[in-house]
Amino acid sequence: MKSKFSNFKKVIDIITPFLLFLILILLLIDTYTKSKENITVDNIVVKKPKKSCRSHFSGKILSDHQSDDTFSEIFVLDECSEYVGKGLYPRASLAFPKSHKTTFDGIAIDEKTRIIIYSEENFKGNIILDEIGPKIITNVLWLDFNDTKELVEDNNYKDFKEPLNSLFPSGSRIMSGSNMHKWSNGSLKVLCND
Repeated sequence: MKSKFSNFKKVIDIITPFLLFLILILLLIDTYTKSKENITVDNIVVKKPKKSCRSHFSGKILSDHQSDDTFSEIFVLDECSEYVGKGLYPRASLAFPKSHKTTFDGIAIDEKTRIIIYSEENFKGNIILDEIGPKIITNVLWLDFNDTKELVEDNNYKDFKEPLNSLFPSGSRIMSGSNMHKWSNGSLKVLCND
């Protein structure tokens, strides 16, 4: 009986380091895979943007092209925008510093993506916006100026280059219900049906 137990113990002693090594490798692979899907924004881990679960925030009008002073191209990062995936953003001004600094004038919400914006940090205060994409939202303030009113109206009704026109037909392009410049002082959630 002792020899069977002794043999069993020897087998366990030999197999245990290999099993521990295998578990360690699997944990490292899992961590690496998760790190490819996530990013850190304002010290909060959120998902990277992906099709049907993404939003784009800009201090410019969002369109199918980029220009230095007026337009950001949808889902393309520039000096005035952030492009994010699913996540909770308790301090929008820190999570979206470029959009905040450049006046927070455009939001693109992909299909199957929901954006909720709160007037205060940490998801408190009034809900300023609760929209499900596909939607492009442009700051209503742009309509107050003759030189930009026509640009906004043309952008809202023109045919975008593909695939953006199929994703954001003119009926999905709307004006905000209020001046968006203060929206980035609150917090927001990007929610997805994934």
